[in-house]
Amino acid sequence: MYINTKKHYLSKSIYISAGIGLLAQIVNAVSRIFFDAKVAEPDMLNQVIFIVSMVLQVVVILVIIFVFSYYIRQMRHIVRLMKDDDSDEMAILQRKYIPDDISSLKAEAIYQLLEIWASIFIFVQIMSLVSNYEYRSLIRRLSQLIPLDTYENAVKFYDIYNSTHGFKYIGMFAALIIGIFVTAVFLKDRFLKIVTVSVTGVFMLAFTIFQMITFETNFKIISIVWTSIIYHGLETIGLILFAIYLSKNYKGL
Repeated sequence: MYINTKKHYLSKSIYISAGIGLLAQIVNAVSRIFFDAKVAEPDMLNQVIFIVSMVLQVVVILVIIFVFSYYIRQMRHIVRLMKDDDSDEMAILQRKYIPDDISSLKAEAIYQLLEIWASIFIFVQIMSLVSNYEYRSLIRRLSQLIPLDTYENAVKFYDIYNSTHGFKYIGMFAALIIGIFVTAVFLKDRFLKIVTVSVTGVFMLAFTIFQMITFETNFKIISIVWTSIIYHGLETIGLILFAIYLSKNYKGL
């Protein structure tokens, strides 16, 4: 059994969830500027910035649960309209008489992908919440071992701080990449498979070789951690482009 081409439950759920994540990242970036204490410590140790970040993540999780629950209920209703024994026969009739008005995948496959992506989004956000909390504890202990009272200590501290930053993202990055690759397998989409392998390769290079670029200011040392850029780019803009790609290239997705 297929759904009609006007329904885009999968791409819409991914698009909305990634869009909410992007909005949260923008608000988080603004909060870092607004609540910056102008002291020689990483933003991770700024209590106000940390609380804002945690609250935003909780809000994002709740929105994702609501969005996917809504579209999964819609798909469940569609799938249950037809008995399992009649589903294949209905699919044959749909392909024969209305081939241009049905989705690229069967309703059952879209339903499975919705469940997969719901699990991935919720897993990633919860893991991000937990890892941020634990990573902050690690950085607090590190600041006790290496006090930021001299320039040399500050350089050493920020070098360790930024070089360990990439470990936060490996599991979450892998979950998103697996989700895209699994979707590509469902769709038999070679382009998406190539993209996932390429992005993974770039992430590994960033993790092992490129690592980061560091800038020094009068107040603190600022570093651009490439693994962080790649991950946050993938979970927001990357997934938005992925959702647009699905809706434009596959009917009913």
